[in-house]
Amino acid sequence: MPTSTITSIRTAFSFALVLASCASAQLPSPKAYPNPLPFSYTEGQSKEQREVRDPCIIREGDTYYLIFTMHPFSNRDPEKLDRPNQGGSPGIALYSSKDLTSWTFENWLVKSSDLPENSPYKNRFWAPEIHKINGKFYLIFTADNWIKPEYNPAGNWGSAGYAFVGVADRITGPYQHITYIPGGACDTSLFADTDGKTYAVMPRGNIDIQEIDLTRLSEGKIALVNKPKLVVTAKNTDIGSTVTPEYLEGPWMEKIDGRYYLFHAAIYRDAAPTEWRGYWVNVAVADNILGPYQKDPRGRLFLGGHAAIFDRPDGSKWFSYRNEVLQSPEHGKLCVDPFIIDAQGRIQTPGPAQQISR
Repeated sequence: MPTSTITSIRTAFSFALVLASCASAQLPSPKAYPNPLPFSYTEGQSKEQREVRDPCIIREGDTYYLIFTMHPFSNRDPEKLDRPNQGGSPGIALYSSKDLTSWTFENWLVKSSDLPENSPYKNRFWAPEIHKINGKFYLIFTADNWIKPEYNPAGNWGSAGYAFVGVADRITGPYQHITYIPGGACDTSLFADTDGKTYAVMPRGNIDIQEIDLTRLSEGKIALVNKPKLVVTAKNTDIGSTVTPEYLEGPWMEKIDGRYYLFHAAIYRDAAPTEWRGYWVNVAVADNILGPYQKDPRGRLFLGGHAAIFDRPDGSKWFSYRNEVLQSPEHGKLCVDPFIIDAQGRIQTPGPAQQISR
């Protein structure tokens, strides 16, 4: 589709959403932006890469920062252990941009080849996120050690790794006191509420929320407080649907106008009806951090992987996500889209219209 046509679709869709009289957020003034973003990287790679997984964009000051799961996106494979970084991701690299278009490599936040052999977070480096909490920056990610089982927190290789978190005074690091979260899960996310409490949002097929104490991180100690609360189930019977994803993952909590919006990713494979198949973003909403949460009745918001939320300077909310349109040359590439909350309290975004149009 010509660029002018795509821009017209975006402009018309954005204008219609802005007219929603009871929306609790507004889209920015309509203007063209490239989607997927023109982002590529060579750090830790044998050739230039454009595919990303689990992208997370946050804004600090006048700059956007990006981290993501870097290629190769491997599990532990004994046949690949003699390759660089034991056949896995080289680490977590930080990129910056003033305009979401031109990107610059900042530095490595964690680099496998710089870590000692017995580091418990030497491999994998999945789903990294940065959260600003009480003026400090927390880097949370999934990792393990593929060299020896005893180097891992539980004395063995995790089926999907273990959750770790570190802290820094600046977004660019250095991140220190990187510590295992006992009981944490792959894709564990953090959320700091306005009452001063911090929570771990943990996908375990379903999604749990549990208060987390990070006050002793400098001592290498992290504690999950009280019991986990199951807040969102994979089964869609609560919205009257018999179509159920295999599991939920990639959670991101956002508090907007006093309500809690728990975005999450759901994977539907061949057993699902054709129109449901793929890797979707959905949301569940509650008035209390521990629920009850009500899923969006549509069951899915848009076809995109593992969304994170960031703020634009005008106060609007945007998604960063991975393009999940299969058999498309844009599959796997970094995308962004704005969203608002309409008069019915539902998330609206032009993302699906743009994806389907291409």
